[in-house]
Amino acid sequence: MKNAESKVIEYINNRNIIRRVGILLLGAFIAAFMYNAFIVPNNIVYGGLGGVAILAHNIFGVETTMFINIVTIILIIISIIMIGFKNTSYTIIGFTFYTLMINFTAPLTKYVTFEFDSFLFSVLLASAITGVGFGLIYRAGFNTGGADTIVAIIQHYLHLPTARISTVINTIIIIMGAATFGITKSIYALIFLKLMNFISDSVILGLSDSKLCFITTKRPKDLEDFLSQELDVGYTLVESTNGVGIFKRYVFIVVLSSAMLDELKDGLKKIDKKAFLVSNDCYTVENGYTNRLVKV
Repeated sequence: MKNAESKVIEYINNRNIIRRVGILLLGAFIAAFMYNAFIVPNNIVYGGLGGVAILAHNIFGVETTMFINIVTIILIIISIIMIGFKNTSYTIIGFTFYTLMINFTAPLTKYVTFEFDSFLFSVLLASAITGVGFGLIYRAGFNTGGADTIVAIIQHYLHLPTARISTVINTIIIIMGAATFGITKSIYALIFLKLMNFISDSVILGLSDSKLCFITTKRPKDLEDFLSQELDVGYTLVESTNGVGIFKRYVFIVVLSSAMLDELKDGLKKIDKKAFLVSNDCYTVENGYTNRLVKV
């Protein structure tokens, strides 16, 4: 069974590898350029190894690129020892391309400036562009090493949520940035980090324009008529119980556009005021019977 699972995972990892490397290259170029053009010159310590590199440059005079290269190589060696080469391989690839782009884009910043009259606007725009870059890297299945490597090692042994580990690490780095560059810069750094993560997540998952809904009701026939005739959407019925094998009922599984959710809620209130509805963002809709308003 494990052999079969490993083959499936290997197939998924190797699928569209040329396309994924192309996306990695584009994302690495965007993220590296913004790091050299805006983050370093303005001392935006938003977390991660890039933020630590800015602190090291300010305190010890170490070049940011050299610091990132040396520390990441050390972390990768530790990662290989502690969690294995296979779990570290995509970090090595991502780090290699990102480092190449860091070195490639550094001279370009002499000719391209990224400054606007409003510094807040500059921060917002730079964080959005950086988020696109890192989102493309992560969407391709890679990462750039650095703090990501530390998170992976901690998560491997402590089994804590990745987001929580990352938040703790970035919080410590931002506090160090506040102590070095002042609270105002740290506020900008927090804004940068929040927007960058939001844009990055949007690139990874895609913007949700659909909802996946689970509905239970004591009037299933009326709900079927409402879904098929009024909303004109497809649905799936799954038989369920209360967990102990009694009180059988059906669960409706429905995918519809976000704009139609309010109409569904209003219809449910009229059909059955005690109906139960759970809805989640739905990022991928393929095949099946769908209304033309539900994007596929």
